[in-house]
Amino acid sequence: MSRATNSRASPCTEWDVAALIDHLVGAQYWFVQAISASSPPGDGAAKASSGDYRAAFDEAAGSVMGALSDDGFATRTVELPFGSFSGAQFIDFVSLETLAHAWDVAKATAQSTDLAPDAAAHLLEVARATMSDDGRGPDANFGPVQRCEPDAPAADRLAAFLGRRVD
Repeated sequence: MSRATNSRASPCTEWDVAALIDHLVGAQYWFVQAISASSPPGDGAAKASSGDYRAAFDEAAGSVMGALSDDGFATRTVELPFGSFSGAQFIDFVSLETLAHAWDVAKATAQSTDLAPDAAAHLLEVARATMSDDGRGPDANFGPVQRCEPDAPAADRLAAFLGRRVD
């Protein structure tokens, strides 16, 4: 990724592309730490965007996939700072966070945002069922639902539901 691309604004307005990539990689390590007594390999988001960001993400995501693949994980309870969740809910949370920010990176770098159509459709259903308007606003994690064509790719509809402008 070029320096010019790294400093581009992203749909996640508090981060440019470099900071967004660092967050995306770091979040993978946070997910592993949230469900594991041991620390995952790697050093989190330590400037993943300044090196081989694809390799950094692959390593971090591999750690998450390994942890989530344990037998019985989907039915176990995961304790997070903001509540208790089933393993299946945690998998949806990890997937939603990852896909949403992958969409942000794709949008910011003028790549296709038609990402993982089946997963995006599932996560849109999950988001609609679990997110209330209480979590939206200037000081919240999500903005107001944005306009999006009903026949747009599922990842675009998900992004719009999460408060991203898709046009």
